Amino acid sequence: MARAMWKGVIALGKHEVSVKMYAAVEDRSIHFHMLHKKDLAPVEQHIIRKDTGEDVEREDIRKAFALNKSTAIILEPEDLEKLTPPESRDIELSRFVTRETLSDQWYERPYFLGPDGDQDSYFALAQALEQKKLVGIARWVMRKKRYVGALSSIDGYLALSTLRRADQVLTFAGIEPVTSMSPRPDELKLAEQLVSSISADFNPRSWVNEYRERVHELIKAKARGKTLKPVRAKKKAPQKTLADSLRASIAAARERKVA
Repeated sequence: MARAMWKGVIALGKHEVSVKMYAAVEDRSIHFHMLHKKDLAPVEQHIIRKDTGEDVEREDIRKAFALNKSTAIILEPEDLEKLTPPESRDIELSRFVTRETLSDQWYERPYFLGPDGDQDSYFALAQALEQKKLVGIARWVMRKKRYVGALSSIDGYLALSTLRRADQVLTFAGIEPVTSMSPRPDELKLAEQLVSSISADFNPRSWVNEYRERVHELIKAKARGKTLKPVRAKKKAPQKTLADSLRASIAAARERKVA
């Protein structure tokens, strides 16, 4: 059974819904031990002075913010501690907005929320969000950090995703062409055919982390005293026009379906 990582209370005016927070994603990165090449002895990283190479204890380290090349502001640990928000279990909802209000670049990390006692209130809120197709903009403090997020409903259960701040989200300014470009009718038709040719059901299990799989294969091969052949990228034939590229893509998609 999944283990809750945090508990909170969703505040809806004077009404409260107690919830438990669970991780919705998992780090699957490969982690290595660091060894010395000479005798394979374990090694570790240290913080050292750049001028002398001597070790520096953690309590002797200070953070500095550079104003320019010659001036910096030194911050003491107690200075930063004063900025830490007070502990709270409240998940405060400020407003509800339509799902279309938040585009992809706003979302950061998702979490599942499960009921913590009052299941009727929990599932009533989840169902209301689902029927209205709304997300709630929420604020909360967790592990000495303040978050803003989106409360939503997924398959009848509540979910909470942290959101990026406005100064982190970029727009298309400086990316879009100076003048609006309209594709030719034949290019638009081919593009529509390409989209149709590779349309299929959503199947995330087909997304494989090829690098991680190759690393595991390499580890197993070396454990058996064998080696792996390197994977070489196929050279792509240059296409003269967009229409040529689309035709080639449609042909390749059809070949994959046949195979």
